[in-house]
Amino acid sequence: MEEELKNKNLVILLLIMVLIITTAGCVKEKPGIEAAIVNGEVITVQEYEETLEVYKSMYKNQYGDTALETEIEPGVTLLQYLQENILENLIFERIIYQEALKNDLAVDDTELDELMVEYKTFFEDEQAYTDFLTSNNMDEDFLKNSLRRDEVIQKYADFYMENLEISEEDLLQYYEDNVDKFVSLKARHILVNSMEEAKDILAQINEGADFSELAKTYSEDTNSAINGGDLGYFYKGQMVPAFEEAAFSLEIGEVSGIIPSDFGFHIIKLDDRSEGFEDKRELVLSEYKNVKYSEKMDELEIQSAIERKLDL
Repeated sequence: MEEELKNKNLVILLLIMVLIITTAGCVKEKPGIEAAIVNGEVITVQEYEETLEVYKSMYKNQYGDTALETEIEPGVTLLQYLQENILENLIFERIIYQEALKNDLAVDDTELDELMVEYKTFFEDEQAYTDFLTSNNMDEDFLKNSLRRDEVIQKYADFYMENLEISEEDLLQYYEDNVDKFVSLKARHILVNSMEEAKDILAQINEGADFSELAKTYSEDTNSAINGGDLGYFYKGQMVPAFEEAAFSLEIGEVSGIIPSDFGFHIIKLDDRSEGFEDKRELVLSEYKNVKYSEKMDELEIQSAIERKLDL
């Protein structure tokens, strides 16, 4: 079953996914009116506008010419959201980049050349690469600067997390404070389009029919149906609310009633529940590092001298 995503969260996710090719140049300041000043370093209006054009082109290429007119929340179109948030994104990236350079985490030209070679492997040939640049309103210098900055920022993230001092007590406390985040379920489901069909299937289950075989025969979720409805393990926040609430209320081996959702009507069977600090230690460690890194980013932003000049 596919996870339900709100439009705004999808936008934010895509902003992160396309960061590698949408961040403004990082080596030389471009001429133009100041959009913002970050710790004495200028982000120009030209940088802002170039980045905005890249975003606009990418969304139109992926979702059609009307994508920018789509409302991602009441009264706010995707274009308006991008216009209002791209500058903040550029400011945030500039802060991290500056901190990375303070820690001697630069990317030299040899490294950049290697990054370019690796990046081009995603394209069938040189013409496909050139077409990509053209269709997204960018030139190779823009891309190189973006790759350089992205790599520097990644170096800083790795550097910060590798040098974090974390005790076992810290991890255990974080786990205990957020225990619900680390419970995962293994479940299977049968998805159908009508309440009548769901009632019929549930009756068969109650009479002893095999859940997996029924899923293979009747489920509209073809991805899981071939595996007897098996969804694998998932955490809270990964399924639609009605499905999640029902699944997390089940005991192992128990079958739910009929659960309506935007996808149709579900019948869920819980196969396993995974929890406990020792089983989840690596996940807890990863989450804890991410939290600490996020706190560090907030700290850097608070400590930075930021002047926003662009009237949005």
